[in-house]
Amino acid sequence: MKRRLTIIVVLGLSLVTSGCALVFLVGGAMAGAGAVMWSRGWLQETSLEPLPRIHRAAKAALEDFKVTLEDDRLEPTRGFLAGYLKDDRRVEIKTRIVAEKSTRLSIRVGLWGDQEASLQILERLKKHL
Repeated sequence: MKRRLTIIVVLGLSLVTSGCALVFLVGGAMAGAGAVMWSRGWLQETSLEPLPRIHRAAKAALEDFKVTLEDDRLEPTRGFLAGYLKDDRRVEIKTRIVAEKSTRLSIRVGLWGDQEASLQILERLKKHL
């Protein structure tokens, strides 16, 4: 027990003393709490809703934005929606089960990712839950 605590403390101190460790620690804690995160053009959130319900809400949100769907897949552990907005930007929504009643949701709008548009889709999706 004492050895385990020592290892945790040493690893924690080494992370904190290295440049961006605090960002990783805070980001990891936020991800576990279901906070919205932006990473490499993807808006990500973990929801306490089952996968089929998230998939239906995502599809309804895309319909609200008049997205022309070209791909709609729902498998037992993951889902995928893809299509185009009226301005020809591609929209992708990926979902996957991370726990019994938790679903990881990832949204990307455009080639490089449009954070504002992704947030708008997420907000509309939440209204359909």
